[in-house]
Amino acid sequence: MSGLLFTGERLHSGSALFAIDIVRHRAAYAYAIAMAQAETSQRILDLGCGTGYGTSELAEALPQTFAVDRISPDAGARHPRAAFIRADAAHLPLRPQVFDMVVSFQVIEHLQDPAPYLRAIAGLLRPGGVALLTTPNLLESDRENPFHVHEYEADELTALLRGHFGQVEMLGVSARPEPKAYYDARLQRIRSIVRMDPFGLRRRLPRRVVDGLFASLAVVVRRGIQRAEGLPEVELEDFPIQPAQPDCLDLLAVCRRPLPGPAHGDEGA
Repeated sequence: MSGLLFTGERLHSGSALFAIDIVRHRAAYAYAIAMAQAETSQRILDLGCGTGYGTSELAEALPQTFAVDRISPDAGARHPRAAFIRADAAHLPLRPQVFDMVVSFQVIEHLQDPAPYLRAIAGLLRPGGVALLTTPNLLESDRENPFHVHEYEADELTALLRGHFGQVEMLGVSARPEPKAYYDARLQRIRSIVRMDPFGLRRRLPRRVVDGLFASLAVVVRRGIQRAEGLPEVELEDFPIQPAQPDCLDLLAVCRRPLPGPAHGDEGA
């Protein structure tokens, strides 16, 4: 690990309690790799790469991978074919129209105003490029993550993305019965805890307290399921990518034909 403060939001590989979440998010990276290989994409950007576990998988399978985040990746995620860049999505040190694919997973829900971020992605793509974005499906969310500014339903996200891309296909990261049962149990436990605060007083606490409670409860809920039912052992195949359904865990948008917008960046990737 990189020594970052544990938040319950940022995932690090190697944690048994969060292993199922890692595999769930890796399913989107596997989908991106398969698409990039099928379309012979050469230059890939992982925008908002977090601790870098997905970037490492992209770099292992594809010719040239760049990754951007405000934090440094975990040491184990570094790869000789991956260039990690510390930067903010609003100020990217990258030339426009140089990437065949941009992936940005579990990022848009953190943004109060996603327009600059989406303009940046559209501007970084070559004319024939593709952007893949994931975000939690609001219909399956516990809606308690303090780091999430806005979560989306499929129709809302599609409409937003069509302001920046001429073609948007909305898919979803689904779950087979065993992992779906785990996520349902987790949601039930969270809602049971939330019912102890019917007046929403938790939302009036100082932000640092809210963040600390979220991190603690993320562990408590998972350990409770581990003791009661055990944690399922899952593979990538347990999280199939399909057309978006109301019960999918995450939305996965495939965006093509970037629309013209302001220029982005003036330095070279």
